[in-house]
Amino acid sequence: MDTENLEAQLKSLETRVSTLEAQLHKESDQSQWTAEIVPSTATTPPKEKQAVKPGNWLGIIAIICFIVAAGFIVKLTMDSGWLTPARQIGLAHLLGLALIGAGYMLLPTDRSYASLLPAAGIIILYLATFAAYRLYSLILFQTAIALTVLISILCIWLYIKIKHDLYAIVTAVGAYIAPIVLGLETTAIFSLYYFVVCSLTFATISIWVHSRTLTMLAAYLAILASSIVGFGLDANILIAVILALHFLIFSLGTYFYTQTTKQYLTETEAWSFFPVLIIFYVMEYYFIDRSYPHLAPWISLLFAGFLLSLYLSAKKWFPTQSLNSQSVILAFVTLVAFHSIYLELLPVDVRPWLFVLILLGSLLIPQTTKSRAFFIPSLAIFAILAIEYLCMLSNLLTGFDLSWLIVSFAAFFSIWALLFLNNKKSLNREEFEYLLLGSAHLLGITGLYRLMTDYGSLAVSASWLFYAILVISFAFYRKDRVMARSALLVLSFAAGKALLYDASSTPTIVRIGCLLLTGVVLYGAGLIMRKIAEWK
Repeated sequence: MDTENLEAQLKSLETRVSTLEAQLHKESDQSQWTAEIVPSTATTPPKEKQAVKPGNWLGIIAIICFIVAAGFIVKLTMDSGWLTPARQIGLAHLLGLALIGAGYMLLPTDRSYASLLPAAGIIILYLATFAAYRLYSLILFQTAIALTVLISILCIWLYIKIKHDLYAIVTAVGAYIAPIVLGLETTAIFSLYYFVVCSLTFATISIWVHSRTLTMLAAYLAILASSIVGFGLDANILIAVILALHFLIFSLGTYFYTQTTKQYLTETEAWSFFPVLIIFYVMEYYFIDRSYPHLAPWISLLFAGFLLSLYLSAKKWFPTQSLNSQSVILAFVTLVAFHSIYLELLPVDVRPWLFVLILLGSLLIPQTTKSRAFFIPSLAIFAILAIEYLCMLSNLLTGFDLSWLIVSFAAFFSIWALLFLNNKKSLNREEFEYLLLGSAHLLGITGLYRLMTDYGSLAVSASWLFYAILVISFAFYRKDRVMARSALLVLSFAAGKALLYDASSTPTIVRIGCLLLTGVVLYGAGLIMRKIAEWK
């Protein structure tokens, strides 16, 4: 009976195990099927990126060939007498129009590559019109300008149809450079007006293209080309006016680009404009200075003010953001002000007082957070301080001049005022104190030397040592370890003078007096320094 029950239980257990194994096997098959199916439906093969089609460089070389060929066509009469000038210019125009038509027909096949042909065509039309006026005088000045404007309108219309950056960039480069490279007698007033029309064209296109690169490229080409042409002309004021027009065109073009797109300059884009601003400033100042040297600084300041006003106006569109162009604008305004105001407009005898005004004015400026935008303005201010400080030291050492002595002592007291009244924590306080104290001490002992040198070497040593005693005493009273240590600079000068100069080059009585006085003061100063070293 027991055996039968045991067998029944074993069969029941075997049945249950078989059922469980079957169930587990079924679930395993389902999970394997799912594992095989789900990934295949969830993941899709990555899309193949459209490969960049090769051959652009071949197209660029081809359009260079077309442009050079057009240059030879318009100069055939001058070189070989073949055909007539009118026919040559007409043939060049036909070549340009043919290239435009061919490129327009190829647009549906490859827009980027096809845009090279209309770009070459526009350049050739510009060249043909340029040569018709400059080389052969076939058309009047007004007609040449009108045709250039019409070609520019055609250029803009083609961009509306093509809408590709390559077309605009190639056209801009060719329009500015080709007349100069091909030797089409660009040293003429017409060239200046021609470049202005080109600038208006490409500044307009750059807004539609939404390309800062085109604006920047056209600005460089326009200002450089106009300057190169201007060097060969005796028309300084006209060249200055043309350069000013380029400046206004591209400044306003950049401004309206920001207004229409609501996208301000990136930091890289902003700094890319900085060299062309400097080139413009140098060239503009040069040409104005040749005719009206007294007006050049004031006109330069007007351009800087105009650029600053555009920035402040654009800043209103982004009230909660700091524009990346701030650093470039401040850098340009700083350089213009440094050159035009500090170096040109300010009289030489007034410049040293800037040292005093800058130091005292810094006390009125509230503490601000550090910003890279103020690096170049800060550098310019530091340069002014360093230049005027060295000028004061130089004049005090070379001879007696009451005006320099007065401004030097005013600078001396302004340094001490800044030291005591400056509570800004943005700078490293100890290093800042050492810098101010060292500057004050060096200026002080130089001024005392100039005041006392007529009374003898002993008077100079006594004044230096008395000044050192005052500094150490005041430092001891304030418990200012940095100020006390800084007095070692004055004591070093006094000791060096006593041992190196007084001990060998002065009368015996003066020699003894200087050495004794210096020794007493140095010993007493050492005692005080030992006490200061015990401060906690």
